[in-house]
Amino acid sequence: MSGLSELEAVEAGAALPHNGMQKALNGSLEWVAIALLGTLTILVFANAVGRYLFTYPLPWTEELAINIMVWLAGVGIVLAGMRQSLICCNILSYRISRFRARMVASACALLGAVVMAYLSWLTWRYMLIFGGDLSPILKIPKLVAMAGLFFATTGLTATVLTSIFKR
Repeated sequence: MSGLSELEAVEAGAALPHNGMQKALNGSLEWVAIALLGTLTILVFANAVGRYLFTYPLPWTEELAINIMVWLAGVGIVLAGMRQSLICCNILSYRISRFRARMVASACALLGAVVMAYLSWLTWRYMLIFGGDLSPILKIPKLVAMAGLFFATTGLTATVLTSIFKR
């Protein structure tokens, strides 16, 4: 590392995988994101080529693209949470003592974890009620896209709670 302490590196937004399991999870999520983004790119490009070159759009690609985008956003936000690179405002934390800044950060993280856990619960209930609804063309259950949202909210809950214990 470049001479920064771990706390300074975290505050600067640097990714700090601490152990092999975290590195493996980080690497796996990165590959999933790459695969999702590549698939999304191919689908959108194929639809554009079909529509504008052959005047034959591929409407089924839009259904897949919607589901992939939800999962891509979910994986991306969990990766950002793991790396502690989510948007934050440090105006207050720079003006108070280090101990108080840690207490405020821990309280905010706990509040954030509670909110994300509540959203996870709401998403779970939504999946139970509407998860069986099917898309019009490919008959993809709504559960597929909602599972991406559930992954995002539960993943953020876990990463925010983990950040409390790292302090």
